[in-house]
Amino acid sequence: MKVFLIDLDNTLYPAELGVFDLVDKRINEYMIKFLGMKPEEVPRKRIEYWHTYGTTMAGLMRHYKIDPYHFLEFTHDIELEDRIKPNPKLREKLQRIDAVKIVFTNAPKKHAERVLELLGVIDQFVDIFDIISADFIGKPHRYPYQKIADLTKARSYVMADDVDKNLKTAKELGMFTIQIGTKEGIGHLNVELFEEIPEDLINHL
Repeated sequence: MKVFLIDLDNTLYPAELGVFDLVDKRINEYMIKFLGMKPEEVPRKRIEYWHTYGTTMAGLMRHYKIDPYHFLEFTHDIELEDRIKPNPKLREKLQRIDAVKIVFTNAPKKHAERVLELLGVIDQFVDIFDIISADFIGKPHRYPYQKIADLTKARSYVMADDVDKNLKTAKELGMFTIQIGTKEGIGHLNVELFEEIPEDLINHL
């Protein structure tokens, strides 16, 4: 069995749609509204946590003991319908790829389901492995990758993501990597859009 781990935001749709910008804004609002941070200190904290722990949420859990469920609910309460539309080309590409396809995201499952429904591809995935499935330990930490491997026990893994450090971990674990959003990334394969992935290459890995 071959498992294809596919990131969600800025991978199955282009970053130019600005969806993550909305999440980003909500994260800032959360830190100001619920943690009492000054607006000017938020960017520094977020960079520090992102580099140290992989996600802002992980840093906030460690230093502020936040409720991760409340954080995820608040930060992903965004309008998607005006940005994400059905994508028949994406659907056709997923259908032609011969692998067990799993969404692997640092977002919550509820958000992933909304995005996949709007794209018209939710039926192409056998599962969604979200940040809650990973016990709130997000990519690029090795833990969620190893948990997926323990659950699926596949003979080989392919991973597509837009973030280079997430793919770096995948590479270290022996996965074939695809970086989305650039043709000069660190992946074994680098493409601007997911739809540009040559399915014959993936099918013959």
